Amino acid sequence: MTKISNFPFKISLHAVLILSILGLGVDIYLRMSTGASICPTQACAIVGDYINITEFNLVLLGLVFFTTLWGVYFFASRYDKKWLWTGMLVLVLGALAFDGGLLGFQYFSIKEQCLLCFGVGAGLLIVLLLFSIVRKKISILILGLAVWVGGGIAGSMINIPDRAPLLEHISGISVQSSEAQEWPKFNYFFSFHCPFCTEILIRLAKNESAEYSWELFPLDNSQVDLKKIAWLMELDGNEKNIFYELVKIEQSRDVPDIEVTDSLENQVDQIRTYFRGSGFRGVPLMIVEESQGRRLILTGADNVFRYLYEHGILDE
Repeated sequence: MTKISNFPFKISLHAVLILSILGLGVDIYLRMSTGASICPTQACAIVGDYINITEFNLVLLGLVFFTTLWGVYFFASRYDKKWLWTGMLVLVLGALAFDGGLLGFQYFSIKEQCLLCFGVGAGLLIVLLLFSIVRKKISILILGLAVWVGGGIAGSMINIPDRAPLLEHISGISVQSSEAQEWPKFNYFFSFHCPFCTEILIRLAKNESAEYSWELFPLDNSQVDLKKIAWLMELDGNEKNIFYELVKIEQSRDVPDIEVTDSLENQVDQIRTYFRGSGFRGVPLMIVEESQGRRLILTGADNVFRYLYEHGILDE
């Protein structure tokens, strides 16, 4: 009777581990093929800036872990060897300590909420609960929660000051013609994977903007996106509608065959450092330099559109 009642939990644990493997596998595939992620926010990439390995390698590490954990559980449930169950317990506790520290650091220290990281954390907690039920030991659940909470508290106490460069010291994709007036100047921060950013770029592409100076700052740093940025930077803003070209290459599945230089990677890193160090959290974001020493910061598509319409930059 006990074996029958315990069977659904054993199957559920298999299912959770396999779903975790599939989810992380899909994320890695998307990163390699399109440069995107199943995480809908920029928080994942921002968190990646604070660790010694990239966010891609962090996700890959998670995939390797869940695959290993499922393998150990498969053989432990089949052969019921004490050393296999002990090995699984060590893996789960180690992962909970790692995950707790990472989540505590990003949520409390850098004020970011990566949905992929939180999803992995939720998966680990479900694994812990099912593992304790399968082994019929409440002590496993209590120990795991203690390790996870302790890691979270430790991570929340870490504070890494981020010195942002000045806006004048970073550069992006410049759009400026000889007809451009001195003021205002527009600094637009965007992501290739933000639909609201694209909506603004589409409207700008349809309007004549030669009388204004624009500096476009992409926040994406995957190899696919860097190739697109490199291609855009080689265009002549006087002959091409950069906004149109940007939207076109963003929506295209073709990746330009162009070299990504170290200087370009450093340039994008500086943009990201400025964005993060200035306390900004989401895109689209526009900084309007209305005159010398006077800046207006617009966050969100609604505020950006409202300003552009009210000041005649966009036609109704």
